[in-house]
Amino acid sequence: MRIAHVTWTFTFGGIETMLVNIANEQVALGHEVHIVVIEHNNVEPSLAEKLHPDIQLHLANRRYGVKDILAIVRLNRILYSIAPDVIHLHSASIYKYLMPGLRRKCNSTLHALCNSSNTDCIQYIPRVFAISKAVADDLKEKKGVSSLVIYNGIRPELIKVKKQPADISDPVFRIVMVSRLEHTKKGQDLLIDALSEMKGRGYDNITVDLIGDGESRAFLEQHCRERGVERQVRFLGAKTQDYIFDHLCDYNLFVQPSRLEGFALTVAESMAAKVPVLVASGQGPEEVIDYGRYGYVFKNGDAKDCADKIEHIMSHGEDEAMTDAAYHRVHDCYNVKVITKMYVDNYKR
Repeated sequence: MRIAHVTWTFTFGGIETMLVNIANEQVALGHEVHIVVIEHNNVEPSLAEKLHPDIQLHLANRRYGVKDILAIVRLNRILYSIAPDVIHLHSASIYKYLMPGLRRKCNSTLHALCNSSNTDCIQYIPRVFAISKAVADDLKEKKGVSSLVIYNGIRPELIKVKKQPADISDPVFRIVMVSRLEHTKKGQDLLIDALSEMKGRGYDNITVDLIGDGESRAFLEQHCRERGVERQVRFLGAKTQDYIFDHLCDYNLFVQPSRLEGFALTVAESMAAKVPVLVASGQGPEEVIDYGRYGYVFKNGDAKDCADKIEHIMSHGEDEAMTDAAYHRVHDCYNVKVITKMYVDNYKR
């Protein structure tokens, strides 16, 4: 089967990480795979290096923010030259730029909860996938579109596993969050507020590492100063997948405080590293941990409840049975080998 994945950008992010994993596995299954990137100057070299040598990367070089008709012509020419059996869109809005002869071959994955941009034209696409039940339910409620749930896939065998549970007597309790610095959605400010709450309770031995970059960095740095925890929070910036996979195991707890989140690959990756996870309620990450069976949950948007859960985890020590069960859940449910087969089977239909 000849498969063409089409995406706006190819930089660090959940969509791109999933795309690399899926595309590489599709090649391993014997399929011919192409990736078409629409936006100009939006390919991260270290990510492209992760692609199997047999995957062909094509660039439409659309200039952002302008009506670039030539780029749309290039996009369609590229796809016609590939002559794919299947076109897999990683944003539904791409559909409107395709010629009618290409549109009938389209599938699309909805990678996040619904907004005006990621659901543009989604009702016209022949087959739609959703990365979680939370996303599928949101799409059905807001757009009336039915979708098939296929979870995001990771490669757990690449992730370094913590060798032993954390010792409750360790002098420093290390927390990590890996996400774009976009606090209105990702909730880093809530984690900072929870850290400040914990400091007020006498816990001055907690550190937080924020991995990722984004437009909220200046706001979050100021927020740390206002909450008096600037010495406890480190902004590590964007890191490669290799770095993250090697260092998740260094932490006592992974926290995903997102206000809005469709899945969160890094939650599954932390489970694969046997690191306990704490997530906000009511959306994709809570679904990943099966609503508290494989991790901890705090009330969405409630920094005090987040602090309460952190205090509980610190005082009771790591639940080794939970982290072991979470590790096996990732291998059973979120392994890219399982996910890829589901995609290919549904392409054929």
